[in-house]
Amino acid sequence: MSEDVTAKIQAKADSLTADRKRRGKTIPEGLASADDISQYRQLASHTGLHSAGVPGLLALDLQLSDTSKVVTGGADKNAVVFNKETEQVIAVLKGHTKKVTSVIYHPSEELVFSASPDASIRVWGVQQAQCGQIIRTHEGPVTGLSLHATGDYLLSSSTDGFWAFSDIQTGKVLMRVAAGEGGNSAATCAQFHPDGLIFGTGTADSLIKIWDLKERQNVANFPGHSGPISAIAFSENGFYLATAADDAVVKLWDLRRLSNFKTITLDNNYEVKSLRFDHSGTYLAVAGTDVRVYLCKKWTELKVLNDHTAQATGVAFGSNASFLASTSMDRSLKFFGFDR
Repeated sequence: MSEDVTAKIQAKADSLTADRKRRGKTIPEGLASADDISQYRQLASHTGLHSAGVPGLLALDLQLSDTSKVVTGGADKNAVVFNKETEQVIAVLKGHTKKVTSVIYHPSEELVFSASPDASIRVWGVQQAQCGQIIRTHEGPVTGLSLHATGDYLLSSSTDGFWAFSDIQTGKVLMRVAAGEGGNSAATCAQFHPDGLIFGTGTADSLIKIWDLKERQNVANFPGHSGPISAIAFSENGFYLATAADDAVVKLWDLRRLSNFKTITLDNNYEVKSLRFDHSGTYLAVAGTDVRVYLCKKWTELKVLNDHTAQATGVAFGSNASFLASTSMDRSLKFFGFDR
């Protein structure tokens, strides 16, 4: 990684930390209350976004600056951009040769990123529905994708046992690092910390690893799960990490103390496929056997949504938690909200 890139990453982290200190612990104006969340109900369901011949939506993301813009990844090998307000498909992004298992909507630009077991990562321009870059850094299925806070670099993980850091403009791979030593070193997911100086990867052998990006070093490990790690999520304030595996629990970790301070035990055989904090870090959504929302700090369950008829695969909050979006193997993209 060049000195220019290192300086850019550090400058972004410094400015985000300063912003966070300035905001302090103030709750954003207009944030949905816990009572509002407890009244979430299905507002809309869309089943026609992806091919019915190969059913299943596998991934979901919303654009941070305009959360009416949605991208989904499908078993039909396509990513689809959809507008919640107009209920129109904006773009169908075709090019992957296998299912699309990870999608990201750039927070402020009309760019979408997708990854697949076809071992490739694609960068798409939404307006033209064209693929601008194909990043081929992995030799196995790409299992995780995360956009750096600068909006210029992608973190990816793979069953090939490596994580990689790539430039979205050039498609150039800046770093490729072995995610583990020996054993089953397959990386199952990857997520940047909101400041972008550290990130987490999950492994097939039940471990969460925390990495220093600039040093390329594994700086902490969180054991305690059983089964492959299925999802990880950092809270926006940077204090918490939520993790899940094939063991029907969600664990919460304090990143300052490097300790597991809370374990949420779910029903027997509950499968967690996705974890997502809202942008304020007030709520945590869990998607899998059903969709549910927890209140952070107290970690109390606010709502369970059983509207999907098959496993939920992705979940994301709208602006100020005014709505929740979810995808499922039942072919549907659903929106939940409350009466204002």
